[in-house]
Amino acid sequence: MIRFTPPRTARLRPLVACIGLGLVLTSVCRAEDPEPPLGVNVLENTFKWRPNYVSDDMLLHADKDANNWLHYGKDYQNTRFSALTQITTDNVRKLVPKWNLSFGVNEAQDSQTTVINGRVFVTASQNKVFALDGVTGKMLWKYERSLPGDLGPKLCCDAVNRGVALYKDMVFMATLDTHVVALNSTTGAVVWEKKMGDYKTGEIYTSMPLVAKGMVIVGNSGGDVGGNVGRITALNPANGEVIWETKTRPTSADHPQAKTWANDSWKTGGASAWLTGTYDAKTDTVLWGVGNPTPDFDPSVRKGDNLYSNSTLALDASTGKIKYHFQYTPNDSWDYDGNNEVIMVDDEKGRKVWVHGDRNGHLYSIDRTNGKCNWVVPIARVNWVTGFGDNCRPIVNPDKVPRYDKVVTDIAPILDGGKEWHPAAYSPRTKMVYVPFIDSSMDIQAKKTEWKHGEWFLSSRVLKANPYTGGVKAFNATTGEQVWTRPQSTPATSGLLATAGKLVFSGDAEGWFSAMKDDTGEEMWRFNVGSGIHGNPTTFTADGKQYVAIVYGPGGGSLLPLIYDELFKRNNRGGGLMVFGLSD
Repeated sequence: MIRFTPPRTARLRPLVACIGLGLVLTSVCRAEDPEPPLGVNVLENTFKWRPNYVSDDMLLHADKDANNWLHYGKDYQNTRFSALTQITTDNVRKLVPKWNLSFGVNEAQDSQTTVINGRVFVTASQNKVFALDGVTGKMLWKYERSLPGDLGPKLCCDAVNRGVALYKDMVFMATLDTHVVALNSTTGAVVWEKKMGDYKTGEIYTSMPLVAKGMVIVGNSGGDVGGNVGRITALNPANGEVIWETKTRPTSADHPQAKTWANDSWKTGGASAWLTGTYDAKTDTVLWGVGNPTPDFDPSVRKGDNLYSNSTLALDASTGKIKYHFQYTPNDSWDYDGNNEVIMVDDEKGRKVWVHGDRNGHLYSIDRTNGKCNWVVPIARVNWVTGFGDNCRPIVNPDKVPRYDKVVTDIAPILDGGKEWHPAAYSPRTKMVYVPFIDSSMDIQAKKTEWKHGEWFLSSRVLKANPYTGGVKAFNATTGEQVWTRPQSTPATSGLLATAGKLVFSGDAEGWFSAMKDDTGEEMWRFNVGSGIHGNPTTFTADGKQYVAIVYGPGGGSLLPLIYDELFKRNNRGGGLMVFGLSD
């Protein structure tokens, strides 16, 4: 700290100089004269140079910031839409790799970049974090977490991580060994870490935190392994202290929703909160998805709606209190979850809605002021329902419910979906929502299983994947009408990116990274990154140039390992980040 008392004969000039120093240094200028220049006795500035600083205002207006990628879904609206226009339908064929980072690991890579002012942050499996120069790919620092040796059997879906959140001068990651870690964004040094639970129960963390209203909010995994209760937790970013926590199902018999779980089945009911939610600043509401009840494939032991499984919860951002919910699949018998993202749209009828593509095979428009359903349409082939009742409540086809005495065949969609966790995108330019879809079915036979601490709790004797296809579909976000489809021979295994350059970017299980026209789905460009793509595309600028990034590396949960087993006969493992730009 600089303290400056100017001499009596030169009071004004040094004071002005000190004001100038205040722009770059922490300084205090004091004038002891009873009549100091400018009438100011103490000039003080606590500003410190923090080149990667992310403010609340930046997060709130990320939808108007074309250069950076600050949220999981680009903005609080979750659109995954970028206003950048350097790369367009006219020049996308000139897109070439600019640099590549090998993660040095072979597990599934579910991550994506987070970018501020040309500095790229990305995670890899095994809870690695890399800070990189966006132009050259030069590694600025890396963090490698030491994970417990007995963690592997507790992982549902490989050793994945879906990215880091940025806030102020810190980087936040939720870890497989059930911690949240805060790192200095400039150096990578650990600022603090908070233990959230015990991985030995099967509870882990895999997804990017949400920063909203000055809090770091995380959701847990661990329903399928251990039947752990879902938890959505808001932390103080300065020290990791818990501000509030909301559980996604009953934890006591007097809970209002305990009656929706027969025979106290809520005790081992799962319903984890394993994907990143979002924040509606206008209503001060956090929107967060909830996963499947457990055991996954034996609904007979947990009759009832099993709330709040398979739902989107609307939470008061200040307290975590549940305002309302919408449940997509009551008494889920097929592991369809309800975690998938919601995209906030003001549609062409003036309705404030969220659009949600669910693993149960349907696309929904939900009024985000009250949780009422506007419409529901199929994404691909669906046969587990025969129709819908009030408020889009599904009418279940009894012939497609798993049972003990026989294998129930050709249940559509397969447990991956419909639409897996890989996020959709929305373009305000076309008013369309773009959905990565899967078209497949499964055969299931249930079996009686006793819950055991920290072990898988599926209750399935037979679980068979039938042939897969998939691709990308575009739907009118106001009506739900399908506008176009771009099918492929493999299931959709990456998130999507829409841009003002009239493009939609997508990756697939064979390693093809593609760009297509946003109004027709016509493919304009593609490049094979050398390994299957399971992460999400993003775009940003560095030194005034637009780049497009994709995380690659095959694997993951659900029945995808069965698919990749076949693909690996002509494809290689390997994880990394590849960044593209226009050729010089």
